[in-house]
Amino acid sequence: MPKTLHKRHAGASSPTARYAPALEVDEGRRWLYLSGQVGTLPDGSVAQGAEDQMHAVFTNIQSLLRSAGMGWEHLVRFNVYLTRREDLQLFRDVRDSFIGDAEPASTLLIVAGLASPDFLVEIEAVAAA
Repeated sequence: MPKTLHKRHAGASSPTARYAPALEVDEGRRWLYLSGQVGTLPDGSVAQGAEDQMHAVFTNIQSLLRSAGMGWEHLVRFNVYLTRREDLQLFRDVRDSFIGDAEPASTLLIVAGLASPDFLVEIEAVAAA
């Protein structure tokens, strides 16, 4: 399992949300890189609305982690892309309901758009076990 380095370092700013500013992964771990996951459902349709898309994204990530014998505790990093700033708190709430106590290193960007104008959120993830 990745280990969080100290939350507060002399000369570095403290996190502004629930995430790790840095994680260390021991040598010899298996790495899993997840391509950007969007709000598509198993039938290929796009979930309607930001909350449903976020649930679909995290469900997709959870399925990929499980297929590799991993769980949320193995997350090392998230790259999050939102198309609407007003969805930021909703994103945090949905994220926290899925990942529990996991605190991956994280970057969140508000972007003008994603590959399809129907997509409101996309998340890339990295895990190590």
